[in-house]
Amino acid sequence: MGQSIDFIKDRRVKTISAATTFADAWVWEEQNLTAMQDELTAIVGDASITGQEQVAAAAEAAMLAARGAWDTQLDVLHRRTVQGVGMAKNKFRDDPAKLQNLSGLTARGTSRTETLAEALAWESAWEKAAPAWAPLPANTLAAFKTLRTACLDALQKAYSDQRAAWRDEAEKLAQMALVMENRSEAWYAAATLVYPAGTPEGDMIRGTVPTTYTPPPPAPPAPPTPPAPTGP
Repeated sequence: MGQSIDFIKDRRVKTISAATTFADAWVWEEQNLTAMQDELTAIVGDASITGQEQVAAAAEAAMLAARGAWDTQLDVLHRRTVQGVGMAKNKFRDDPAKLQNLSGLTARGTSRTETLAEALAWESAWEKAAPAWAPLPANTLAAFKTLRTACLDALQKAYSDQRAAWRDEAEKLAQMALVMENRSEAWYAAATLVYPAGTPEGDMIRGTVPTTYTPPPPAPPAPPTPPAPTGP
């Protein structure tokens, strides 16, 4: 779809406005004014493009909330991995066997995948080196395992499910917008044949109903950050 939904809605508003002015003389056989308006604004669940926008927005909000909950717990998991790896290497610095088991561990990941992989590696090494030891009372092996499993399974699945639901609603919105734009184009083609250029109605249609979408210009780049002052 080459147009924005805002353009498609604006075109429909102006189409309805134009069609209203000569409704007593001509009504498009494929869709009357009431049906045009309902397709645009009827608020009955997803019965209109406006209603579907609300449905899609709610689905997106749910998806973002699920992602936020997942990322919050992943951040806790990462911090506990950093804590555990660092404190274990320090605690067992004079134990060559345990230190060898810990030497390859890192906790520098910046992605969800890396965070989960580093947590699993630390959990496995922890079980081998000292399963009864805990860096801090709240950061036990059992608690760490529960947190990592939740991040890998329940929280990730909740986000994945909400993301799929949002994508379905966004796709439905896109399809509804495409159908409405096709109808608006068909109305325009019919109306400009009924009212040729040079007639008051024909000139009004051509002058008020937009037919070409112009994307907004890209935002200008942010100005460079000035250097920090130096000297006393």
